[in-house]
Amino acid sequence: MGGNSEVTFELSPREQDVLLVLTHRCLERKQLANVASGWHTHLGILEDNLHGVEPRPFWSTHVRMETEYTARLAAE
Repeated sequence: MGGNSEVTFELSPREQDVLLVLTHRCLERKQLANVASGWHTHLGILEDNLHGVEPRPFWSTHVRMETEYTARLAAE
């Protein structure tokens, strides 16, 4: 990957829950689909663990999400 990207995490109370906003800046366009699908997958697994359910499988989820993000970015 390389480069000097920046990641921020913001936590805000939402009644009995907490809203997590993750922002990843300064990425090259060619990195976007891979990075977005990685964060999407990792955060989905975190959500599964927090809700006490079986975590989704990492790699098959990542591949599916990367396909979706690649299509979304191509449509822009």
